Amino acid sequence: ARQRGPRGTLQGLRRKCPVTTSRAARTTTTRKAGSKYEGVVCAAKGLSSARAGCMRGSSARPLASAGGGSMRRKVRVSIPIYGKLGGGSGRTESQKLGAVTSPNESLLEQELPEHPMLHRGILKSNGLRYVVLPNKVPPQRFEAHLEIHVGSVDENERQQGLAHLVEHVTFLGSRKRESLLGTGTRSNAYTDFHHTVFHVHAPNTNSTNGKAMLPQVLSALREIAFEPDLLPSRLEKERRAVLAEMQMMNTIDYRVDVQLLTYLHEENALGCRFPIGLEEQIKQWTREDLIEFHDKWYFPANATLYVVGDFSSTEEVERLIEEKFSDIPPKMVGEQAAVPASRHQVRPPVRHAYGNLDKDAKAYFMNDAEGEGLSITSPNTVKPSIFRHPLLHEFSINMFCKLPVMRVRNLNDLKRSFIGRIVLSVLKFRLNSHFASDEELKITSFDLDFSDSGREGCTVTTLTVTAEPQHWKEAVQLAVNEVRRMKEFGITKSEYKHYCEALLRDSRQLSEQAGTVPSIDNLDFVMESDALGHVVMDQKQSHEALESVVDSIELEEVNSYARSILSYISDFGNEEEMMAAEDKDLFAEDMGPTKATSIVTCIPAYVDKDGGSIASGQSHQRGQNSMGQMDHEELEAILEQGGDIPVPDEESKIDIPENAVEFNLDADEIASAISEVRSMPLEPVEDFEVPDNLISDEELDGLVQNVQPTFVPLQGQQHVNSSPDPITGIVQKKLSNGVAVNYCKTDNEPQAAMIRVVASGGRGVEKAMAASSGLGAVALGTRALSEVGAIGKWERQQVELFCVSNLIHFVLETTEEFVVLDFHFASTGGGIRAVMEMIHLLLQSPRWDEASLTRAKQAYRAHYSSLGKSLERATLNNALTAMVGKGCCFLDPVPEELDAVTLEGAAEVLMAQLVSENLEVNVVGDFDQGELDDTILKLLGTLPRQSVDWSKWVDHNIDFVRGSLEANNTKFLLADSDERACAYVIGPAPYRWQDISGSDGGDSSSPSGEGLLDFLSSSPEERQEHPLFMSVSLSLMAEIINSRLFTTVRDSLGLTYDVSFELQLLDRMKKSWFSVSVTSTPAKIDDALDASLHVLRELTSRRVSQQELERARRTLLARHETDLKDNSYLIGLLTHLQCDTVPRKDIKCLQELTSVYNAATVSDIYEAYNRLGLSDQEIYTCTGVSGESLEEGDPEKQKQLEAAAAIAQASQNGNLFEAIRIALENGMN
Repeated sequence: ARQRGPRGTLQGLRRKCPVTTSRAARTTTTRKAGSKYEGVVCAAKGLSSARAGCMRGSSARPLASAGGGSMRRKVRVSIPIYGKLGGGSGRTESQKLGAVTSPNESLLEQELPEHPMLHRGILKSNGLRYVVLPNKVPPQRFEAHLEIHVGSVDENERQQGLAHLVEHVTFLGSRKRESLLGTGTRSNAYTDFHHTVFHVHAPNTNSTNGKAMLPQVLSALREIAFEPDLLPSRLEKERRAVLAEMQMMNTIDYRVDVQLLTYLHEENALGCRFPIGLEEQIKQWTREDLIEFHDKWYFPANATLYVVGDFSSTEEVERLIEEKFSDIPPKMVGEQAAVPASRHQVRPPVRHAYGNLDKDAKAYFMNDAEGEGLSITSPNTVKPSIFRHPLLHEFSINMFCKLPVMRVRNLNDLKRSFIGRIVLSVLKFRLNSHFASDEELKITSFDLDFSDSGREGCTVTTLTVTAEPQHWKEAVQLAVNEVRRMKEFGITKSEYKHYCEALLRDSRQLSEQAGTVPSIDNLDFVMESDALGHVVMDQKQSHEALESVVDSIELEEVNSYARSILSYISDFGNEEEMMAAEDKDLFAEDMGPTKATSIVTCIPAYVDKDGGSIASGQSHQRGQNSMGQMDHEELEAILEQGGDIPVPDEESKIDIPENAVEFNLDADEIASAISEVRSMPLEPVEDFEVPDNLISDEELDGLVQNVQPTFVPLQGQQHVNSSPDPITGIVQKKLSNGVAVNYCKTDNEPQAAMIRVVASGGRGVEKAMAASSGLGAVALGTRALSEVGAIGKWERQQVELFCVSNLIHFVLETTEEFVVLDFHFASTGGGIRAVMEMIHLLLQSPRWDEASLTRAKQAYRAHYSSLGKSLERATLNNALTAMVGKGCCFLDPVPEELDAVTLEGAAEVLMAQLVSENLEVNVVGDFDQGELDDTILKLLGTLPRQSVDWSKWVDHNIDFVRGSLEANNTKFLLADSDERACAYVIGPAPYRWQDISGSDGGDSSSPSGEGLLDFLSSSPEERQEHPLFMSVSLSLMAEIINSRLFTTVRDSLGLTYDVSFELQLLDRMKKSWFSVSVTSTPAKIDDALDASLHVLRELTSRRVSQQELERARRTLLARHETDLKDNSYLIGLLTHLQCDTVPRKDIKCLQELTSVYNAATVSDIYEAYNRLGLSDQEIYTCTGVSGESLEEGDPEKQKQLEAAAAIAQASQNGNLFEAIRIALENGMN
């Protein structure tokens, strides 16, 4: 089964509670790494989020990328919009930086201008702070976030987890929050180290009554934070939810992350106070404990309200804030009830032991007056710490250097930030070159991170290296030696030129995108900036400021900062000599040298006889799981308990793999391996030519002259039509060689665009056996082609820097049905031609080699071998295997299938699909239509005309295996010292374009002259003929089912923390499936599974109401309207408009999408629902439990097993109440 990729490390180590009525509706608005707005947001964060990384084992790696990671983990080389704590925009036009022309030392000290539209204020009556920012994207919507300045670090020894529990009870117990449901509003809450945030994403107008939403939202936030009921019944519900969450989140990823943060922050509370808290304390707290904590921390002067959105009058927003909050007492209890003062001036309220070694470093100590307790660290070498566990699969090392936050307030600070981005980007590029050419796979993944964290109150530089255990030493030394090479020889002139130009170009592009950044991203950025003390600028101000300083940067200055940033790695073990040396002026004057503050090594407890992994998993990154990112779009947030988590001492109770041997390292051995690098040979890097174009003008002219490409009329048209569709703005064309083209011009991202090239086939054309072009061949082929990175006559490094210069991000991957090439790029300055050149060469002159296939196979072997160590993956895989059988393109290839694939076979089956008559090219973004047409014609129209010979390839479909009830309902036990549980239900579902009307399947969309009112009044038979009927009906049904699952299984029965229903809808194949995922404790997982299945089946007895339908319709249409401002969403809508293998999708589907939603009825939902396979013979389930192996002599566990069996039997007979009775009698509540 395809797995979700890793998430960003510093996404706000926080706890969230599920608060809205369905999984889709519960999707939080926090941006995730690789999400639709990543380009804009990473630019906004700038150096505060400078990181670079690359990982093997995912479905695809980029051929070349400015960031070097996949589209899901890309690094945007861009310039920040910085923020500042306090103060409004009080500067005059003459003080703005637009007038700066000649940067010198005095000008570099000039303060940065603040965002002209940002309004800050404090209510005089009670001290509540507020920030208001007008922002028109998305239109007619706004964000309101109320931040209470209290988190887990504020808890005492008896309160570990109390801040999180108070957040749950106040938020989910609010009646006014419940009144927001069904209005097109999304709401959520989270707790992290130093603050608790309640946030609402809402339309300007209530869709149910036409009234303004802002007053209603502010009233709800007031009740949540300052007037909660804190009812005992809600406390018990949320206590159960938090305890279930605690057990659910205790994966090995969480345990690793706890180790990283514990050693990184061992000198303060950040290393031992995690928001989820301690189980024994959570079980004991009373309502009085919650009231005491709430009264102490929840008062207006300890809160900040952020409102960002599409409103015309900031004065009206400020008036409403005054109206809704001014009469709240300044403090709830205590002697200082009349004093509206913030409790903490510095957040989080902790002191760090930093790795800076220069007492005169101005970059850090200019802010010492604010009482941050800064100090100089002694130049002692830190001792590596080791975390060893049987569920770890690889060796990983994390080298940390903590520094004070380098606040960006003036031009010199901005210059330093820009230099830091150059250093990290170049080093990442060099490491990636080693990574791509590493035939022995010494390095499995690496990650570079140089980031400010407002939540941790410091800057952390991190080098993470992950490797196979037997290669740990070579991998560490390779990475450290590359860092040493940069420290010794610096960045070359060519590297500096290309990355400096790329940064400037990206900054210029982002300045043009001012006004298109979504409100949530602007709000998140301002909140983070306030925590860090940066100055807030808009994109245009930021670019003007950057242009005013970039000419003052010298290459040697860049190299001095590289030495400062990287010396903690390059000079590890040599700190005292480094400080005593006379060449300290080689370091940046305002930073000086640095030393490692902690090194954390995570190793598997066992390896095979050759020293290799028993299984290989993903790398672990600081902050990725420690407090979780409980986005309800993903079920991957991980958290269990706070405090020191020792290395498990129960390994004897875990089954030792067959033929395994113990794997041990000691701290001295690791430290010696790092220190030895200083004696290794070192050569400077060589510059190489980076082309301006991959295809020269002469070569292009020759192609055009030989082929003479043209656009041809579409089927049914007399002439080529270049006019946009009046409703959708889409232009559809076709080239004479058969390439189909759809494009739509938008202003969502000025000077940027996306291209998606789609070819029908995918893994579905792999031969259903182990063979040279058999199972896994397309997956390996796409991976191997990405691994090569070279195309035509150009080598990988040249192609990568070509992409850097043109801000091109590219991913090649495959699904079961299609091969997909995705590009995101700058659409000005020759960017369109650059991308089209890449597409042409990739399709016409790909480079293949055996080494790339070897690396691809190794990555898939590692992914396969780690399956049995992941509870969630193994459980889902068992259910899928029962449904589709082994040897299927819907499952990852197994080692025998991987071994059978050859380079020739993989290349043949992949390239057979990437031919002109099987290609659809979709373009969305800000581009010149004439330039796009001309470039497509010359570079894609000159591809040879060729079609797929489908007779040579077997096109898979889904054949559901009808096994016995025992075979279809399985269990999976993962031996572990800690207990968790999850379950999946899978069953057949209609496919997206299924026609149930009985028509001939031709053009069944509404006539072009038919209006919305006519369509709304059409008969059921006419609605069923529409191509979108099944897709829309299934989407509405899923929204309603998710709402019921949450209300029943989570809220009423308290059996789970999270449960969700998903549809895996296919486009080309004629069947699809649904899945339900639920997590719980081992004692409750069978109850949770049965209760979830009962909710699915009870739609026949408890029919969907009109109110449920209206709520689902409003939610989905509101999401659609918001997502239309996202190019990634739009390009998905365009995809398959001219695809022969998806014949029912055409432009009328997009024209009439809203109409079909508005016309849907309850009976339409049941037309979809009745086609789900829900009988015992049609569903496939798997329950996964991690814990100690059951012992025969354990009567209590045997009793629980017998009770669980009785519960399952009662539920299968439809007697849910009997099942609950048995559970209660056996203490399984």
